[in-house]
Amino acid sequence: MIAWSRRLSALVALVAFVAAGVPARAQGPAPGGAASGTVRASDGTPIAKAVVALRGNGPLRSARSDAAGRFQIDGLRAGTYLVDVHADGYTPLTGQTVQITDGRNAVLDVALPRAQVASLVTIGAVTANGTRALSTSPAPTLEISAQPYAQQGVTRVSDILTDQLSTTVYPILGGGLNAPAVVALRGPDPSETLVDVDGHQVNNGSTGDFDLSLLDPADLQSIQVVYGIAPSALYGPNTLGGALNVRTLEPTTTPQTTVRFSDGSYDTFADTFDTTGTVGRLGYAFSYHRVTSGGQLDDYLIPTTSGNGVAPISNALDAGTVLGKLRYALPAGGFVGLTFSDQSVFRDLSATLSAVQLGPTGTLNGATYTNESGTTLNDSTIAYGLDAEVPLGPKNAEGSALTTAIFRQQNGTAFQSVGGPGTGSSPYLYDDHDRIVDDTLEIVHELPHGSLTLKYALTDEGLLTDYIPGVIFADAYLRQPIGTTVLPFDVARADATSIPGIPDSTTQFLSQTERSLGLLYQIEPTAKLHYAFAAYDSDYSTFGHSLDPRVGFTWTPTADVGYRASVGTTFQSPQLPGLLIPPVLPAPAPSDTVPGFYSSIGNPHLTAEHATSYDLGADHVFGGAQPVTASLDVYRTDLHNGVATYYSPTPCTSVLDDPATCLSYPVNVTREVYEGIELRAARPLAPHTTLRFSYDVDSVFTKDVPAGSADNFPNFQQSAGVPLHKATLDLAHDGRSIAYYAGVLYEGEYNELNLPPYATLRAGVTWHAGKTLDLGLYGTNLTNVYNFKLTELGQGILYGTIVGGPQAADALPLAGPQITFTAALHT
Repeated sequence: MIAWSRRLSALVALVAFVAAGVPARAQGPAPGGAASGTVRASDGTPIAKAVVALRGNGPLRSARSDAAGRFQIDGLRAGTYLVDVHADGYTPLTGQTVQITDGRNAVLDVALPRAQVASLVTIGAVTANGTRALSTSPAPTLEISAQPYAQQGVTRVSDILTDQLSTTVYPILGGGLNAPAVVALRGPDPSETLVDVDGHQVNNGSTGDFDLSLLDPADLQSIQVVYGIAPSALYGPNTLGGALNVRTLEPTTTPQTTVRFSDGSYDTFADTFDTTGTVGRLGYAFSYHRVTSGGQLDDYLIPTTSGNGVAPISNALDAGTVLGKLRYALPAGGFVGLTFSDQSVFRDLSATLSAVQLGPTGTLNGATYTNESGTTLNDSTIAYGLDAEVPLGPKNAEGSALTTAIFRQQNGTAFQSVGGPGTGSSPYLYDDHDRIVDDTLEIVHELPHGSLTLKYALTDEGLLTDYIPGVIFADAYLRQPIGTTVLPFDVARADATSIPGIPDSTTQFLSQTERSLGLLYQIEPTAKLHYAFAAYDSDYSTFGHSLDPRVGFTWTPTADVGYRASVGTTFQSPQLPGLLIPPVLPAPAPSDTVPGFYSSIGNPHLTAEHATSYDLGADHVFGGAQPVTASLDVYRTDLHNGVATYYSPTPCTSVLDDPATCLSYPVNVTREVYEGIELRAARPLAPHTTLRFSYDVDSVFTKDVPAGSADNFPNFQQSAGVPLHKATLDLAHDGRSIAYYAGVLYEGEYNELNLPPYATLRAGVTWHAGKTLDLGLYGTNLTNVYNFKLTELGQGILYGTIVGGPQAADALPLAGPQITFTAALHT
């Protein structure tokens, strides 16, 4: 084995030496097949001295790009090859396939991003003969460019994700314009989706998720979506449905500056200034952005809750962000970078939280109102980080380091302040101060046919918050006593003396430490076989230890066909308030789902939700003059001990009753299934014009309720808020002088609005007025669907229940049609 390895290393060195000494040529292919093309940075700048290697089908062949970024490799045996591209100062690209045919030249266009460590997946791109090369990753992934959406006047990342399959955007406090929103992948619970910003975890320990409506595309590079838990990257085990990684602006190879102004409906204004570039070894990125909106309901008068007079409500917004990055390229390779961001958001939530109970005739005649006039939310987040990438040890024949150490550190602090009558009415409406320190050390070692990655992650969180009852957002299923009336923990722990360190106050300090050690082994013995094995050893101060193995496999019989499969285990840690019994039990309050009064507390014995996940997928490029690209994924996640809510069999009848006799708290008893099908297809209709279609079935239900329990939702009923069917159809053209798009989004039954199926239309056009000026006009919800302004109590679809028969959910509104004009100057 050692002798074979030495022979292979000598052969690789010889081929690289010969290739390095031969300049790139623009001549025709030699006997056999050939590959030629251009290597450029993501901003279009040609990259010189990049090493392009084709492997996996006979001896490794490579060439270096010339000053114009051009390269050519002749005499290739016909078959499927893997493409690897390395260049000093850029993130390497691996895991892309290309087909070589006798007597023909494969034209490759390679795009590399500047060196950074903020990515969860490969973000470079290889286009072969005009078609995007297939990835060999065992997990389905998306890389969504954020800047085109910023040009269209989109101001929320959550609005971008609305159109993606198996992605549910929950309006957590109510619908309409400027409402907060969180996102769940392949499931009903946003806390089960990992959210990263530049590779750093930002899920908070209070509700377990992150409000993605706080992030504006103008400050971002892209949004990465990784579905499921296949071992494609070591992005962490604390997730069931997948991971979202939001990449902020990165330094570019050549200086670029954008000044953008937007003016839209409902007095919505936005202005952006960003500049990126590189001077010598120092790369930089700076962005300033602000958006204000008067709101669709600006000082809109409705009756007060008591019915005595009227009071104004609004959904106004004022948000601003400052982002700065500096990145110094080290002489021996790698870099050191500093990042700073400061984001603040003010929301008037009075319209979002207000609701109407329609009159007896189903109209506003005789209606009663819940008026939350004066409810506001201020959110401020400051984060700073240090990233470093350092090559270790010897280099390979192409001059790339065989071993690389990557260090990431981010310190983020979020402040939230809520005012007005809505304070405390939701787990999202409490004052809190949340600090997360996220550190990772990753060692990547390149092998002859793959790589080995070891990653250690340490996250410390401290949450200072008003007391939040132990309510779990999406899995709070109504349950009666489970077999016995004996509580699973000692209520005496409610005594402050039995919980050291927790003061007798309404403000509590909660903390947790997360440690995980991940190992990822990827091997590609040929260009057709790709294996990935991963294991995570995790230790959480809140619930304990978990070991989670995962395995993935991809088979690419040709560069146009790929099949993938994966299986693994995972977990979701409990939220911090769900573990807390406060020093003084809260007074009983009426339940929204069962008669009587209950005192909601946490459960210190609550543990993580554990699950097993399966995924099968296929990618296919159907050839021809206008090739169709299609992908299909089938997935299933079995949740073994999900969190549900226990209610005491003897509820209190008054707020004056003893709270200890009518407790409500979370317990690990639920078995749930998340399963679905995802289909995506794209076809070019003409040069620069593409038609895209997507469709999914996203099924979420409970099953096998334990004996002696009663779940208010019947087994196998679709979960509320997760559309069973979702489809999109988009037509886009990006020409030299004119760009336009039109897209339809369809959401089926059980959607997050709790309303019958609906479709929305968005469209826009951009005029490239010269090389530096863009003028655009864009519109959303042009079909004016469900624009009824206020939440309508009890007007949503009926859900079957075990206790009390079918019950109607509350209907949530969409924002009305919005028209945005944008002017952008690029230099």
